[in-house]
Amino acid sequence: MSPRAEASRPSINDQANNDQGDTAMSGVFGSLLGQLGGMLGGNANAHEAAQSGAGGLLSTVINEAGGPAGILAKFQQSGLGAQAESWVGSGHNLPISAEQISQVFPPQQLDAWAQQHGLPAGMASQVLAHFLPHAVDATTPQGTVPPQGAPGSASGADAGSFDFGSLIGRLGGLNK
Repeated sequence: MSPRAEASRPSINDQANNDQGDTAMSGVFGSLLGQLGGMLGGNANAHEAAQSGAGGLLSTVINEAGGPAGILAKFQQSGLGAQAESWVGSGHNLPISAEQISQVFPPQQLDAWAQQHGLPAGMASQVLAHFLPHAVDATTPQGTVPPQGAPGSASGADAGSFDFGSLIGRLGGLNK
């Protein structure tokens, strides 16, 4: 990615905390969270559960892959390296579809993760398609990927200290 392209892209926090409330981003992510919340009961507690479940899903996927480096490796092995590499640091995040997520992670693993985090079966690929690019972006803010398995930082293999639920809330317009 060219330095000029990198310099022109706001960080994920700038995007998520835009004072004008990036309605397109909040609308897409808020819609997915609303859909999940509706499937989980439709009340305020269900929306919180959807946000928490999606955040837990991201943490599990990134940790089990070995951090952002592991995510990049998995996507490269599936022929989707260009998309994943665009999520690192600054620059435009290329989109990924739920179908492409299912090429990277086996459907039975996706369903097991969904169940583990209280999400409806079949929803993990949709959640990951919407939020994984932003999660990788947020865990690699300087545009560098720590070595796979690097301990001790939110951007290393232990993404457990990174608050993915809050990231999802900001993207969905729930946490301003």
